[in-house]
Amino acid sequence: MKEDGNKIFMNNTVNLVNIKGSTSIHIDVEITEEGKLLFSGQDLGEVPRQVYGDSDYEYWLTLSPVEKDQLLLALIQDQYSGDDLVISKLRKYLESKGINYKFNSYA
Repeated sequence: MKEDGNKIFMNNTVNLVNIKGSTSIHIDVEITEEGKLLFSGQDLGEVPRQVYGDSDYEYWLTLSPVEKDQLLLALIQDQYSGDDLVISKLRKYLESKGINYKFNSYA
């Protein structure tokens, strides 16, 4: 189930690339039932035919749950390191994606 283009799919899969042309490229990423992060791609058309002698080329990149969490931390660090508004920005982002979170503060 998908609410709109900015919402996360309920089935834990999102499309990253969908290019149509003489070589069409389709890449998805999903979180599997085992908690792995799975990128899967398929190139169809001219380039695979020239390079591999077949009209399609399929490929996968898989991260275990531990590596998935390490990737998450690395991406957050790359995006927000040194940003003193990180919490506010993350809250706004989570809200825009319809992702539930819990926020606490003490004054």
